Amino acid sequence: MQPVPIQQQPPWLDAQRPRAGRYVLGPLLGQGGVGEVREAWDVVLCRTVALKVLHKMDPASLLRFMHEARIQGRLAHPNICQIFDVDSSEAAPRIAMQLVRGPTLADAAADLPVADIVKIMAQVAGAVHAAHRLKLIHRDLKPSNILLERGPEGGWTPYVCDFGLAMGLDDPTLTAPQWVQGTPAYMAPEQTRGERARVGPATDVFALGGALYFALHGQVPGGPQVVKPQGAARPARAVPGDLDLIIGRCREQDPERRYPTAAALAEELWRVHRGEPVKTRSLGWLAHAWLLLWRRAWKPALAAALAGAVLSGLAAAGWRHQSAASRRRAAWERRFVLEAAAMERDLQLERELPVHDLRPSYQRLRLRLAELARQLGTLEAAAQGPGHYALGQGRYLLGDWAGARRELEQAGALGFQGPEAELLLACTLAAEQDQADAGGDALPALDRQDAAARVESLFHQAEELEPETAGFGEIQAAYCARDYAHAAELARLELADRPWLGQAASLAALSLTALGRQGAEAGDRLLAETRYREAMAVARSGLEQARSDESLHHAYLLAGRGLAALRQDQGDFSGALPAGLGQACAQALRLDPENPQLQDDWLGLRILEAQRLAGQGHDPGPVLDAARAFLDAWARPPLDPRLRADRMRIQCLRADWALHCGEDPQPALAEALAEEDRTPPPDRGCLVGLLNLKARAEAARGRDPRPTLDQALAQVQPVLDRGAGAPRSLYAAAAQTWLIRSRWEAAHGLDPGPSLERSRTLAERARTRRPGLLAVNRPR
Repeated sequence: MQPVPIQQQPPWLDAQRPRAGRYVLGPLLGQGGVGEVREAWDVVLCRTVALKVLHKMDPASLLRFMHEARIQGRLAHPNICQIFDVDSSEAAPRIAMQLVRGPTLADAAADLPVADIVKIMAQVAGAVHAAHRLKLIHRDLKPSNILLERGPEGGWTPYVCDFGLAMGLDDPTLTAPQWVQGTPAYMAPEQTRGERARVGPATDVFALGGALYFALHGQVPGGPQVVKPQGAARPARAVPGDLDLIIGRCREQDPERRYPTAAALAEELWRVHRGEPVKTRSLGWLAHAWLLLWRRAWKPALAAALAGAVLSGLAAAGWRHQSAASRRRAAWERRFVLEAAAMERDLQLERELPVHDLRPSYQRLRLRLAELARQLGTLEAAAQGPGHYALGQGRYLLGDWAGARRELEQAGALGFQGPEAELLLACTLAAEQDQADAGGDALPALDRQDAAARVESLFHQAEELEPETAGFGEIQAAYCARDYAHAAELARLELADRPWLGQAASLAALSLTALGRQGAEAGDRLLAETRYREAMAVARSGLEQARSDESLHHAYLLAGRGLAALRQDQGDFSGALPAGLGQACAQALRLDPENPQLQDDWLGLRILEAQRLAGQGHDPGPVLDAARAFLDAWARPPLDPRLRADRMRIQCLRADWALHCGEDPQPALAEALAEEDRTPPPDRGCLVGLLNLKARAEAARGRDPRPTLDQALAQVQPVLDRGAGAPRSLYAAAAQTWLIRSRWEAAHGLDPGPSLERSRTLAERARTRRPGLLAVNRPR
């Protein structure tokens, strides 16, 4: 370890300098109405400090002075000015703090490049977030309270200071006086109105947006431009449009519409600094053009280009005329497009926060959609296209794929088209098809290839939206076509360049899980286990970027369930679930316990646990009771197809255990078979197994099981006749059906030979089954 260098004494230090306690007072750094700040030398620790001395000794000033020391003394962050010592033993109380040799952001902003300002404000937002984690709200953030110091490599290091108005959310002793104080230009509405209960992290986010605006544009929000000392106004500078969008989000009047944390703001600013796409870019081409023309005057050539883009979009929608009516329609278009972008942005930022309950966010989204629909009903048809687009965006975010598709198709029918709408429609179609697969309405191979081609075509039409769309479109199209190997390969390449793409991470994990299932069906346990573990690793990596993303949690749990089922499929019931899977499932349910996907994950783990217990000869009843109680408590009618299948599996396991114990399985069988007419095709294996179980129970009681066995074969035979895509489990289930029939025939004097031969043939096909892959033909 290298020794800490000893600070050199300042050149002004001499024996004639006045002293205050252990501090030798040096040059005056600043002076205000209640005190002053001086450079000083600490004779005990031999270091230079900034010494803040209070001269105005009225109770209010003294209270704020000591309050600042207590608040700032709690904080340890590289971008927060550090408090070293507080001394109130003599007539003038003093605070010794870190000496920052440099200007404030207010003084330096005019000469700073945009890139430096963005980096400085990203660090400041990170420091403010550190204070928020300690339940401390600054309440007086502004450029003059951000000190700058040159680093050894020439860059600027910012320091947040002056916590005199800070408020402790969880400690009344760390709260400044209750009257309204602050700098009006930077104060959030709730702070200005004295609504103390609403003051929180979003209050500081509002002020940070104002500080960023000042640093970029040379004026406080809504105020006159700052004039430099030589008398000239600050020259206009080129500011990326994304920064104005970020500022707009920070300065929302409603705290709930701002960035939920200062960390979320910091991440957006770091994206701008790295030149990466930011979440606010989801506004799309039309919204960006509107905002750029709306918020400031651009150079004539650029303004003309943007105006041309807007007008061409409007012309494509049939809105060429500049009448009053057309201007009203254009205003509504701008409002709806921005609203759609805001909904996506808000939810994405929520998903980047630590795991928390997302239901309030979804409820707010539903209320926004209801208000949008109400507004839409008051407009003429020509202005409704962008409104249906916004409703489609909201339905998509809520997971209502069919509703989203209807709204987007209605928007297109009303003339609202463009790359943003095409992209959203492509995502919706892909998600709707995936839901259809999970729910049992899987497309035949030819129709699936057509659907995949349409999705890919829509994505390519949307390529002009942003460069990464083409790659993501290929991933979606390959996944939709069940070309899982290609989808996983493309997603990995995409994530190598853009690790923040949660949708790509989710599709990669789901594709790898599908490959794991194919490996399991093919009897290649090593391949299956490898793919499942890869899927879990990809999903876990995605969750580092978006910790509250339900789709990533589901992808992780789905792969974990596959890994757990793999062992049981081989007849090994000795091991428990993979480590941490139960805890991960409980965490996922915190996001939204009413989400059918996450409910299915929870129930799937309970079913696996019940199968393990039964395989070891233990009663699975308590686990099955807990699963059924969960289903009754949380599932909402109409029941999702996956949950109906789960209910069937629960009762099937209950009936199987009853038959194993010599008890009557009929009550459980009757309830399970009540789902028969609604059972999705992917669960035909479960249904056939249930009917085989019923046939065994009937044979054990001397009843003819052949009608039930014929019913089982009617379920499985159409899939087996198609050949391609039929899973090995269905061949095995059909083989078991014919075996039960042969045994009954042998016991009743009938020739079991034909039935036994069919059972052997199907069992051999199950043993050698290697499922094929359907792929969309494309250049590799």
